[in-house]
Amino acid sequence: MEKQALLYNTYFKAEDRYLNHPVVPGFEPDIIIDFIQSGLNLASFYCRHSPNYNPILQELFLRRVFFHLVDAINHKGHSRIFRRICIDHIHYPLLALKKYYSHFAHGDKQLQSLQRNLLQLHYSSGL
Repeated sequence: MEKQALLYNTYFKAEDRYLNHPVVPGFEPDIIIDFIQSGLNLASFYCRHSPNYNPILQELFLRRVFFHLVDAINHKGHSRIFRRICIDHIHYPLLALKKYYSHFAHGDKQLQSLQRNLLQLHYSSGL
């Protein structure tokens, strides 16, 4: 339980730093990468080969990181640098979701939906 508590604590602190505006200029990469890494670490706690296997929680945290990044890219209140770093690092949760969905029958449809969403975002963001 101690490891789980530490992972949750780290994730929610990183998420709070990530979601609180405005971000101090110069710290954007640290905040974004810390958020992504803590989300991936928490999702891996529930991965397939873990004694704590829980596919619902694994998908929840992977999708949560992915969609927080998508929201930040769409949010015009963020600086261009913050939005650019988010778009440059969105492949981390996307690849983790691709690996996750490869184990399920309808995973291809879920992944294609995320990729379509990302493609639309790329064209509409202007970055």
